[in-house]
Parts: sequence; structure tokens; C-alpha cells
Amino acid sequence: MDCLANIKFLDALDQPISGLVHQLWVGSTLISDYVSPASGESVWIKRPVGTVIDVRVRSMVTGEYNSQVKIQLIGEKTIFIVRSPKILLKGVNLSAKDAATGTYVRSTYIVAEGDYLGRIADDNHTTTDELIRINNLKSDTDIHSGQILKIPPKKAEALTPPPEVKPKPQAPKPNQQEKTKIIVVQQTDTLPLIAKLTGNTIDEIKKLSSLSSDRLSHNQKLRVYDRQVAPTATKPTTPKKKEEKKPVTPPKVTQDASKNKEKTPVAKVEAPTPVNVKGLLPQACGGEKHYKRTLARIAELHAVYQPYVIKLINTAYQKLGITWVITDGYRSPSAQDALPSANTNAKALQSYHQYGLAIDIVSVRNGEITYLSDDNQSKLDSKKIGPIGQELGLEWGGSWKKKDWPHFQLCPNGKTWRVLKPQLLELGVKNYKKLKF
Repeated sequence: MDCLANIKFLDALDQPISGLVHQLWVGSTLISDYVSPASGESVWIKRPVGTVIDVRVRSMVTGEYNSQVKIQLIGEKTIFIVRSPKILLKGVNLSAKDAATGTYVRSTYIVAEGDYLGRIADDNHTTTDELIRINNLKSDTDIHSGQILKIPPKKAEALTPPPEVKPKPQAPKPNQQEKTKIIVVQQTDTLPLIAKLTGNTIDEIKKLSSLSSDRLSHNQKLRVYDRQVAPTATKPTTPKKKEEKKPVTPPKVTQDASKNKEKTPVAKVEAPTPVNVKGLLPQACGGEKHYKRTLARIAELHAVYQPYVIKLINTAYQKLGITWVITDGYRSPSAQDALPSANTNAKALQSYHQYGLAIDIVSVRNGEITYLSDDNQSKLDSKKIGPIGQELGLEWGGSWKKKDWPHFQLCPNGKTWRVLKPQLLELGVKNYKKLKF
């Protein structure tokens, strides 16, 4: 039996590692050479269960690839989490200077495959024009994978005297009603790290999981208290005047009459104004982590598609009482080609993912993405949300001959990818958000 697998790189604070240059090896064979996108994910691979994947990461100092971890494939479809606290993330610190205006740090950014300058600017709280200026770029498309961009300096908080010593806050005491959850130990996990990431104490984990020592084994299951872990640092905020909240007007979606609405829905776009991504209901995503991930995926989509996705998730939650997460949104051409043929027949630029007009959406139950634990439940939930998407004028992969249950795509004003492809190539594949319909 084959296992369809992906690897997600996270740091010690459980944040995705973007721009991580890495390779995947099976024995002496290189099967992937990739740079992780903003989601921190590697490429999807399909190999027999039991295959050992050697994950090698390129050193920022020597340029050599060093083995970071070895993973043995298990199950039919699995996402492996690799935590790598020693790996530098997006910003590679070049210098830190104390100036009269304050303390600042200048950083650089390594361009990943599929990146575009607008998203890099947003992620680093700057503007496209500023990045073009300080990097002497010819235009906003004058970037390529692996390129190192300068990032404008950010003012940091001024140094302050050490605060008064206060007693350390005690760990929350478990009560009889406190919920627990099961986590799976990854190869580089340690008991202190898991305790830090879950808000538990080592003794609590050992007691809940009946451990006699601190030693852990790969894929071992542990029971921990289901707690929300506060961020490690918070910035002081100044009180703001209460702004008058304006009612959010849901986007108007209509469907043209056609000879066969069920098979070929044609949606007209009637959302000329920019969409507020915050219109998404947080409770519709099954937890803060899934909500943030879904917001990030929606922000990557083309502006005309965003209102459909927001309405799809909100409506499915309100009608079905099921929460959802977008696992995949925009996908670069190289990432599309890296998908195994068993997963898709679409090559680069033949999928609406490359045009920002497609998503893969999966149900969330008890805080967990269903396809990771119960693929049958995931399929049942997809069958429920499918008709809701079709009513909005979206094409659903569950209606295809070769089923793609989580997939929804928009063919704006009936335009297929064959019609959109020449326009995208003229604009540049990274400028998919500039497509006009």
C-alpha cells in the first residue's frame, strides 16, 4: 500500500517556516528539491508504506544539505510535522544597530517558488514600491526563486530597565472537567518541548500518559490537557477610540441559466469592491489555529473568488453546524507539477489553483482536520457542503467522474483555464491576482 504524504516545517512556537530550502531523499535517490512556501509545507510525495524519507536542510552558512530528520511513512495519507527551532525563518538577521531614532534590525527575505512581491511586502509590513526601490528592481515581477531581497528596517521597542521581579505564574491546575486530547510524537520531539507547546507540565503529561520516564519514541501517542497556549510576547497597545462598526454586506452571487446548471454552473461576479476577509466567522473554522490558516489561504485567492469562499464557509457552518478549514488555496505551477499523478491529472496552469480561483476545504471536528484521522467522515462532510457550493455557482470536485471531494473552483463568467492561460502568461504567473474577467 502506498502512502500519500507531506511534511510541514514548524518552529518552536508552532509557526510555519517559510523559505526553507530542503531536499527529500530515499536512500541514495533525490526525490525532491524544494523551497517551503508561506504555509511551511513541502511537496506531496507518494511512496510505499514503510519507506524512510531523509529530510535534508541547506545550511545558511556552508550551503551544504544536512540531514535534519528521517521519517518512516505510515497510513494512506499523512502530514508529518517537523519542528526545527534552530533553523532561521524568513528574516536572516544581517545587523542590529542602535540609532538615535531607536533600535532596529535589518533583515533579508529568500524568495520562494510562487512568491510575488505584493505578498512579500504584506508579510513584512512594507510596500511593493519600497521593496523595488531598496533592491533596485526593474518592476514588481523582477524576482525569482532563491533570490535574496533586502527588507526595510523595523523599529523595535526601546530598551527599558529590567522590570521588578515578580513571582512566576503557576501552571494552571487541572480540574476534573478539563478536556484532554491525543498528540503523536514526532522524531525530534522531547517531553519538555511538548510540555511548552501544549501548556502542560512534564508531570501532567507523564501522569496522563502513564509514562515511567522522560524517554519518548517516534509516533508514540500521548494524552495532554487541551489548553490554549498564550504567545510568548505581546506588544503594549494604546487604547483606541471605538470605531463605528459598519454592517458587513454579503457579496451578491447569481447564477446564469444554462442548458445544464448542475454540470456546468456559470457564476457572475458582482463584488466590485474589495472583500473584507474578516467577514469570515471565526467560529466557523473550529479553532483559532484553523481560523488563521483559513484567513491566510483566502487572502492568497483572487479578489473575485474571496466572497464566494467566505459565504461558502459561513453558510455551511450555519446550515450544517460543521466547522471548516481551507487546506489549500493558491498553488504555484511548480507545486502543481510536483503533485503525484494519483492525486490529480492537471498539470501546471491547467488547475484553477494557479489562477487563485480554487480551494480545497475540509471539515474540522473536535479541533482536528478530519482527513488526517477519519477519511470516511471527511468524505461524508464534503458531500454535505458540496450542494451548498453548487448553489453559490461554484464547481465542486465531488461531482466529477474522478472525485475530488474537498475541491471547489470558480469559472468567472464561464471562462475556463484555457481562456485564462494566455492572459496569465502575458501578466506573469506570479501576477494571477491582476487577471481580469
